[in-house]
Formats: sequence, structure tokens, C-alpha cells
Amino acid sequence: MTYIVLLILGLCFGSFVNALVWRLHNKRDFVKERSECVRCHHVLAWNDLVPVLSWILLKGKCRYCHKPISKQYPLIELLMAILFVTSYVLWPLGFALVGWVLFGLWLVCLIFLVALAIYDARWMLLPDSLMFPLIGIGVVFGFIRWFGLDEMTIVETIVQLALGAASIGGVYYLLYAVSKGAWVGFGDVKLGIFMGVVLGWQAGLLALVLANIIGLIIILPGLMTKKLSRTSRVPFGPFLIAAFVIAGLISERAIDWYLSVLL
Repeated sequence: MTYIVLLILGLCFGSFVNALVWRLHNKRDFVKERSECVRCHHVLAWNDLVPVLSWILLKGKCRYCHKPISKQYPLIELLMAILFVTSYVLWPLGFALVGWVLFGLWLVCLIFLVALAIYDARWMLLPDSLMFPLIGIGVVFGFIRWFGLDEMTIVETIVQLALGAASIGGVYYLLYAVSKGAWVGFGDVKLGIFMGVVLGWQAGLLALVLANIIGLIIILPGLMTKKLSRTSRVPFGPFLIAAFVIAGLISERAIDWYLSVLL
């Protein structure tokens, strides 16, 4: 039953993310305005908005103007559903009361992160209107995790949060400062701060390594086929976000395995 609920929630929040990104970019009121076709601007009925299913039944076209609807919509809905269910399966922090609270916050983070990944991929920007609330949620997550779950003292918790933010955010600030924004943007610095307070410095560093590996896998074919050059601008946010999710779900197992092999 839990899987079904998370699957449905993921699909619905995937639809929410699609709408959020479009309205944010077009400076539209997200609360008051109703969903509409991005081409003909006809207000959509409820049966036009059923995640994935509406797109399939409408054969990928608007009911009113018959223009194509981007495949992004069903793909993001499916992605969010997969992320919700996979997070439940791999959740490393248990499902006691504190674990459930952290899991709920994790799902909220996923919503923001997928929206940021889409926005950065399309427009090379990690907007502050999403980043600052996400960092705030990350601080709450980190505080509950270190203080409530790992039973650190308040001072130890604050030090852990500061160390995580400084280590991961600091790496990207250094890259930003040295390259004057050519290698990474300041949005990546803020994303690094979020990663640090949620993951801690150890898992955060693992995420940085993973982000570079993912980026290399994605970018290298483009360089080899000359679709990209060494001076091409490539958004790094989606790679960081993918690495964060992976590290958040498997880092404890990976670190324990590494230490067992090393020791």
C-alpha cells in the first residue's frame, strides 16, 4: 500500500513540478492562476491534468489547439514517482518517528531539486526563489538528523552543519572565485551548502566525486562527437542534484563498506 501511495504522490508532484518551473520562468502567479496550455493558453480541465495518463490519451497533443505537448511532462511525472518509491526502498535512516519526519522532508527536497534540475538544464540558472527555501529545509533536515537521530549535542549539531556547509559549499566557492564564474555558477555554491548540511562532509564529498563522474559520462560523448567543445557552457546543477540523491540514499552503506575493506 505504501508503494502505491508514494507512486501516486510522485506522479502528482511531478505534475506540480512541471507547472512550477513553467510559471516561475514566465513570472506567473502559481497560487491564483489555473493551469493552461503553454501554446494556445486555453485553461485546462481536470481530465487534461491526470499525470501521464492524460498525455497518453491525448496522444501527446493539446485537446484544444492540437499542438504537441512536450515529452518533458510525462517523463518528469514518471521520474518523480520513481524517486519517491526508490527513496522509500533505499531509505537509510529508518522509519521510527524521527525517520519518518526526515523521510517527509527528503521528499520535499526532491520536489525542489527536480524543479531546480529542470530549470538549470533549460535556462542555466538555479533561481534563488527555489534555492533559499531548499537551504532552509536542508538546515531543518540536518538539525533533526544530527540532533534528533544521531543524538549529538546542540553544539555538536551546529558544528556538523557548519562543517558540512563550509566543506562542500567552500569547494564550489573556491572554484567560482578562481574561475570568476566560468567553471561553476554561484547557484552551484548555494547548492553545495545545501548538500553539506543534509549529507554531512563525508557523504557530501562522495556526492562531489559522483557529480564529476556523472558529468563526465554525460559530457564526454558530446566532446567526442564535437557536438560540444571545451568552451561550451554546460549546466552542472543537474549532475550535482543526481549525485546528491544517490549519495543521500547509499552513502552510509558505501562508507561502511569502504571502511570495512580498508580496516
